[in-house]
Amino acid sequence: MTKILNILLNSYQQLNIGRTVVENPKTILLNEMRKLLGQAYNPYVAKLEDHCDIILTNLEDGTNCLNDCLDSSRPLIVDLGCGAGNFLRDYSMVSPECDFIGFELRFKRLVKGAAKFKKRDIKNIRLIRARAEDIGFWLPDDSVSEVHINFPDPWPKRRHQKHRLLTSQYLKLLHMKLKKGGNLIFKTDHQDYFLSVMEMIEQQSLLKLVEYSDDLHNSAYREQNIATEFEMLFKGQGCPVYYLKTVVQGK
Repeated sequence: MTKILNILLNSYQQLNIGRTVVENPKTILLNEMRKLLGQAYNPYVAKLEDHCDIILTNLEDGTNCLNDCLDSSRPLIVDLGCGAGNFLRDYSMVSPECDFIGFELRFKRLVKGAAKFKKRDIKNIRLIRARAEDIGFWLPDDSVSEVHINFPDPWPKRRHQKHRLLTSQYLKLLHMKLKKGGNLIFKTDHQDYFLSVMEMIEQQSLLKLVEYSDDLHNSAYREQNIATEFEMLFKGQGCPVYYLKTVVQGK
């Protein structure tokens, strides 16, 4: 029971960080209880503890900020929505001088990712069970060298587009977390989403577009590309991958 209450409290705190209007606590707790009932039958929930050296849900002091756990002398690469960790695994193997953090909510993906890293004896990756929207809660300002957002849900219907991860406000948050000269890299298979993000970047003076392609795998940038699980799926279906890279301005 204590463990369940701790999970509920942690979820409540994460859901409300940075919000100007706090949702009804009763509603939030009821929703979290429904999720926990489902988790009781999910075998990967218990397996989280087997990988507590890699997967973080909250720190020992009860907070979630990693300010005291980061080595500022090493570049920090963040993957928002990292899935089962293939991208992080492959990137870390060619960049051992960097540290990597992946944000992911699904238990199965987190456990599978951690198992992959241990199999390769990779020591420089940590996974955080949190929403990508909560990056502001976990990471201090001016701490990140690169943010990667690979194939987020495009929410294609117009009435649902308010749920998209990349908004003007979220770009401002990422700008705060990125170091001077840091990069945001975005890939998607959805043209409308890609053009929307391009427009937001151009309207702001926070990020400067330095690379982009509407067909990554047939562009000069393919040589430096590290593919994700979804990306290989789209490539196999003959779908173009839209790609852009920005650099921080104004710091």
